[in-house]
Amino acid sequence: MTVSTTRGAALGVVLFSGGRGSGALTRQLVRHTGLSLTVAINGYDDGASTGAVRRFLGDSLGPSDFRKNASRLATELRTCSASLIEVLDSRLPPGIGAEDALGQLDTIIAGRAGEWLHLFLDAYRASGKPFAFGDCSVGNLVFAGGYLRCGRNFNRTVDAYAALLGLPTGLIENVTDGGDAWLVAIDADGRILEREAEIAGARTHNRVRDIFLIDRPLEDDEARRLEAAGADTAAAEFARRAPRIALNSRLAERIASAGVIIYAPGTQHSSLFPSYLTPGLGDAVATNLRAIKLLVTNIQTDAEISGSTAVDLIDRALHYLKLKGTRPLPAPCLITHYLMNEPGRTESSPYVPLGPVETIEDPRLVRIGNYEDGVTGRHDAARILGPFLEALLAPRRPYRVAVLLHDAGSLNKVTQTLLEMVRGGIDRIAVDLSVFYVGAELLDPAFAAALPFAVRTIPDERAFRESVRAGDFDYVLLFESSGMYRGEDLVGLASHLTVGRLDAVWGSRRLSVRDIHESYRMRYRGNVLLGAVSYAGSHALSLAYLMLYGRYISDTLSAVRAIRATDALEAAVPLTHKRANQHLLSALLRRRAEILELPVSFYPISPERVKRTTPLEGLLSLVTIVWRRFASAGRPRTTGVNAHLPQMNTDTHR
Repeated sequence: MTVSTTRGAALGVVLFSGGRGSGALTRQLVRHTGLSLTVAINGYDDGASTGAVRRFLGDSLGPSDFRKNASRLATELRTCSASLIEVLDSRLPPGIGAEDALGQLDTIIAGRAGEWLHLFLDAYRASGKPFAFGDCSVGNLVFAGGYLRCGRNFNRTVDAYAALLGLPTGLIENVTDGGDAWLVAIDADGRILEREAEIAGARTHNRVRDIFLIDRPLEDDEARRLEAAGADTAAAEFARRAPRIALNSRLAERIASAGVIIYAPGTQHSSLFPSYLTPGLGDAVATNLRAIKLLVTNIQTDAEISGSTAVDLIDRALHYLKLKGTRPLPAPCLITHYLMNEPGRTESSPYVPLGPVETIEDPRLVRIGNYEDGVTGRHDAARILGPFLEALLAPRRPYRVAVLLHDAGSLNKVTQTLLEMVRGGIDRIAVDLSVFYVGAELLDPAFAAALPFAVRTIPDERAFRESVRAGDFDYVLLFESSGMYRGEDLVGLASHLTVGRLDAVWGSRRLSVRDIHESYRMRYRGNVLLGAVSYAGSHALSLAYLMLYGRYISDTLSAVRAIRATDALEAAVPLTHKRANQHLLSALLRRRAEILELPVSFYPISPERVKRTTPLEGLLSLVTIVWRRFASAGRPRTTGVNAHLPQMNTDTHR
């Protein structure tokens, strides 16, 4: 198995991790095809052999968490021999003396790793400085030799160590530019925790009050002096001694292009929160407005977060991402989803309680569920990440839209509608469009070839339905091409189909007040009474839908509308029938479909040129609305009682 490193071709995922706590998430992500994973880690560990290496080198971050993640990833991906990983993860016996340690290390490993190890051993022998070899990780010593080989450039060493295990560059990244920094904290009682190892070993409930990065290790006498001066004085001194570090520029690029950013569970104060303190990190995350950003809270308590709730962990993560309130970054730009574990069992220990979830300002960000893998205390990575990755990686094809241009009467009117669609920018809408028109005349081949969509002629409405069914279309867009509507309005309707949520987009002339008033003036200038009847009748149809279906449709007789293909195919009458709208709307509203009304332009044409809807047709439309409301449940189909109705030209104008 390989990890995709082609940025842009795969979904970018940035995982902020510690040494071990995110193991389940890392394994899930690295196994998933179609992902380009970056594991972001800090190097502030200073315990055990990592601390010994840092003190010996004098200017290096800690290698331990990088080594652990490299071993885990190499094991999952099988990028190197298991024996190499075993040696790098092995430790010298506790209490071993320097001479015995050197004797074992001189022959323990060969190849490039052996060369790096001997670089460190040579530096040790030449320095004359003491070094505690007891319980020391061999991999940390190899990393130290690599650090010397790479000219004391920590981030280059991370790349080189990853390559040693066959891992691609960029899979593991240091959060910062590699400058040296040390982690300290103040606990709830004002005591100074002068090393990362002390923070990780804190034992009292909710002990850590605040963490700081400083430029050099804190000496014991300094810690005692600051502790005596009080927490506020100590905090001010630590702020003054902030190191000159910056966000790793390569990681910044990964964050900018990521589709998913994950803040993993783990040891929060000693491993994860310090990463969030990196200057520029919060801004980089907040600037990526498209990414999903998941914060996964711990399932069980540990020494660092005893007494803390999941809400506490969220608050502290945001606190540090905002650089302790100095950056006014909106919370939703930093974290889009809080994934909080609810085990569903009555016992509370050793689980992290949810805390006052109601205090979270926006409930849309909260996801509460049982994210535990059985009763192991570990996260079920598939349950956490699966829904998000499936949604992001699912193949996305543009929605297929079939447009029916009906009642054109001439090829010139069809051509004019097609030109208006092009001028309106239909080619910029992310849909797969095919246009059908009823008629025997064919478009000029050169003109048809220049159009940014396919155009087909069909003999009748039945042939259109067959084409929709055979072509696996998602939506049908019905448009009267008589000249009373603008083809540009098709573009507006189509643009709202791209999200796939809407069941129908309905063009409304009544939302274009000037056009509808001009239409009434022209059509009824010689018969005020008939105009009043038409005006009242159109509103009566709208009110009928409001009273019977609970939704006011402003223009029930519109001839510009888009509906799902399934609704079009199941219509009880031909789509060009006089009362097709009433059948479609009744079926949609009966099942509480999502309908959006948009204003469309309308050009009034003389009644002598276009046949209008008569009062009788209006009355029949009202009867259809009432009948469909109280007819038996279920969508009617064209094979039912209305299948015998003849096809008629659509004239939906009053």
